[in-house]
Amino acid sequence: MDILRKELDEIYRSQALNPADLQGEALEDALHIGSILVKVSDGCAVITDASSNRCYVHSGSFGSLMGYNDSKTSFLEANSSDEDIIYERIHPEDLVDKRLLEYEFFRFVDRCGPLEKKQFVARCRIRMRDSKGEYRLVDNTTQLASLSPSGKIWLILCTYSLSSESNFQAGIDPVIINTHTGEVRSPSLGDRRNQILTAREREVLLLIREGKPSKQIADILNISINTVNRHRQNILEKLSVSNSIEAVTAASLMKLI
Repeated sequence: MDILRKELDEIYRSQALNPADLQGEALEDALHIGSILVKVSDGCAVITDASSNRCYVHSGSFGSLMGYNDSKTSFLEANSSDEDIIYERIHPEDLVDKRLLEYEFFRFVDRCGPLEKKQFVARCRIRMRDSKGEYRLVDNTTQLASLSPSGKIWLILCTYSLSSESNFQAGIDPVIINTHTGEVRSPSLGDRRNQILTAREREVLLLIREGKPSKQIADILNISINTVNRHRQNILEKLSVSNSIEAVTAASLMKLI
């Protein structure tokens, strides 16, 4: 149910990073910063390397509390540009908005000059499932830890820590902050959320939820079966699921239908 993954991967690919041009010391420095942050906050810090499609996860007691590692401290390395062990614990509705915020953040900083890119931080508050299956409020930040020599997005720092808030309010409170000027941008995610599925795809999915077969959906919507099947496939790809039942479940949890 990890929407926008392809779009985010495309942003990484568009940086055209050449591993031969990147300095290993920058990754070591970023990993050290992540380790220090975790020692101070006892939370979680993830360094994503956009050039190699890898991420490095430092965790304090946060990881044990949330149930994705067995000890109070851990360091994990994964062949992925995303921290899947964390994302799978985020409430599906909040994961949609977090991904939307990340997409808006990276698109925004990608348009900034090299001297500006590292000034910005995206912040939000999300629900994450702990080791007992209960949701807890978690503060999340995303920023650039290091740029490539040509000023492109390279190393990304993402942090997670228990929120001081105890009562959930609708929405993840997304903001993008300029740490140099104090300017705060509040991106509107609602319009972008409504664009994840087209109006026709939502119609098809609602009829699938009612148990209608493709032939009947085609008759109701006055379209061909081939068009219905194309919509089905597009829905599966957009929601990163493997079948229609999972698509209905995912879209409902994400409040897309």
